[in-house]
Amino acid sequence: MPGRPPSMLDLARRLGVSRATVSNALRGKGRLSPELAGRIRALAAELHYIPAHAGRALRTGRSATIGLIVPDFGQPLFPIFAQAIERAAKRRGFAVLVGDSLGTAEGQAAEIDNLIGRGIDALVIIPTRGTTVEAGSQPVPVAVIDSAATRGNTASSDHRDGGRQVAHHLADLGHRDVLLLAGPTDSKVARERTAGMVEVFTAAGVAPQVRHSTTSFEAGAEIGAAVDPAGFTACAAAYDALAIGFVTALTARGVRVPQDISVTGFDDLVWARIVSPPLTTVRQDLAAIADHALAVATGERQGSRLFPVDLVLRASTAKPRHKNQHLTGGAS
Repeated sequence: MPGRPPSMLDLARRLGVSRATVSNALRGKGRLSPELAGRIRALAAELHYIPAHAGRALRTGRSATIGLIVPDFGQPLFPIFAQAIERAAKRRGFAVLVGDSLGTAEGQAAEIDNLIGRGIDALVIIPTRGTTVEAGSQPVPVAVIDSAATRGNTASSDHRDGGRQVAHHLADLGHRDVLLLAGPTDSKVARERTAGMVEVFTAAGVAPQVRHSTTSFEAGAEIGAAVDPAGFTACAAAYDALAIGFVTALTARGVRVPQDISVTGFDDLVWARIVSPPLTTVRQDLAAIADHALAVATGERQGSRLFPVDLVLRASTAKPRHKNQHLTGGAS
């Protein structure tokens, strides 16, 4: 077999077995005897066999690998995003290497360097709060998934419109005393979502009480344990985790959702469907966002896109029965 690297078919012919048998042996799959699997692997090592994807990388200078960097895998939305990116990449014949920024700009910079050092063909990044990644600043194509307000953004949900939909829903139900859990002040996504809510509430003559915090379940629970439930009839949270923590704390205090206080979230995590009551929230089209980001990263398409979101109505919202005058901060 001079002049070219050995192929899987070459190994099969040398050993008198099928190509599928060779493939199974090299991948550790199938029901092969240890003796046959050992012979196949030994011949592959002797002939310096290179798997097809690695061989293509050597011939073309491309690794068929996409790098993905997320801000923090501890946040429940990002593993779902990673799965959507993985599916979009597989449809294009790409593998995905994932890096976790661990919530810091330094971690993000380190992961960018790490993935580029591993020979990725392109990078998809969900930036850590307070950071900006310029597409032209890296030696590989970059697709950014953040907010419409992010310079150089590639794909984004229409977070502002999602906020508008939430506020319209609560205002149309008749809520005029609203608590808004706005998330972090340095998050462009959180700012877009809350700006949409405030826009509609203001037009309806509603001045929401705004509370900032992290995006965590614990932050929502802490706020829910401390607020005076008589001060509002609805709570609009910029993230599902905040809303679910808030609902959990209210329930522990004997405050009923939605009979006493309506609650909404944003993201439609699986938690939103199983919490009691199930959460009214905003659903993003993560599959469409991932597909467009991969298409731009791999050169199939150009330009940025803003993707519509949908309000999902569940049992956590209802018309206000009263101003919650019977509730006090000491409810338990």
